[in-house]
Amino acid sequence: MSLIRLILELLHVKKGMILLYALNTVILILASYIFYGVNDILYPLGVSAFLLLVYLGISAVRLNTFTGRLAAARTSPHLDVDDTDVADRLIFGTMNEIHDGYNSRIYQLGSSVKERNSLFSQWIHNMKVSVSIIDLAAESGSAEALRDIREENGKLTQSLEECLNMLRLEDFSRDYRPEKVNLHRLVTKAVNARKRDFIYMGVYPKIAVDEQVEVYTDGKWCGSMLEQVLSNAIKYSHKGGTVTVVSQMNEAGVLLTVGDEGIGIDPEDVPRVFEPFFTGKNGRDYRSATGIGLYMVKYTADKLGHSVRLDSQRGAGTQVTFTFSAK
Repeated sequence: MSLIRLILELLHVKKGMILLYALNTVILILASYIFYGVNDILYPLGVSAFLLLVYLGISAVRLNTFTGRLAAARTSPHLDVDDTDVADRLIFGTMNEIHDGYNSRIYQLGSSVKERNSLFSQWIHNMKVSVSIIDLAAESGSAEALRDIREENGKLTQSLEECLNMLRLEDFSRDYRPEKVNLHRLVTKAVNARKRDFIYMGVYPKIAVDEQVEVYTDGKWCGSMLEQVLSNAIKYSHKGGTVTVVSQMNEAGVLLTVGDEGIGIDPEDVPRVFEPFFTGKNGRDYRSATGIGLYMVKYTADKLGHSVRLDSQRGAGTQVTFTFSAK
């Protein structure tokens, strides 16, 4: 801060104190003249002016130090705080907390944007592969080519739906309505939504959910999670197998388990199933796997405040368990 600006700022800040000091000096001089007959006013004026200049000088130094620290606070991620100075601790301590909060938020946003860009890049790559296969199959025109076209068209549809869901998840708070939901009706609706998949794959659903149980969730988003888990259970089940949906209560809340009797997952792949685009060994054996479904299930469950756990054994099937709050 320049000297002239510092002086002007100081006079502006201390104008009330200066006026009060000047008034006090005048009263003292008048009192000395009236009660003691003192006619010499130069001495008390000189002493008063000297004390005022000393006070203003000390205030100017403090103001200059304070404005310098404020200027540093604009760019510094963290400021040293004098704990012995109450004003310093309150002002700059609060500014440090604000800095830390904004830095944390910026880091989270940066990570979110980076992750989203990675997801969309992979989606675009997957869709380009499908488009290329469709082009090649269309040139052939055989019955096998038509099957390939239908399969790749299904992948494109699935990828587009996942993209739209991800975009909606970015603005989750505006599209979220927590309410008390009947769990049996929620499960039945999700199973009916996958009825065609059950029929096509020759897999049978079995629902063992208490019809009286209610949980707090968002019906639409929770239904989307259940449909995704059911889709996976159907996809990796053997023909004639059963997909079971069971509920139970414990001290943690309401547990809902979707289990199948399918091929299961290798032990080394289980810890990574909720990572984006991770497909593991099953993904190499089943080309339709995208590795995004369970990632979105975990993401949605976290947003809804539910927990989700996956247990699996190769050749014995997979169980996905959600924990809901009943209060």
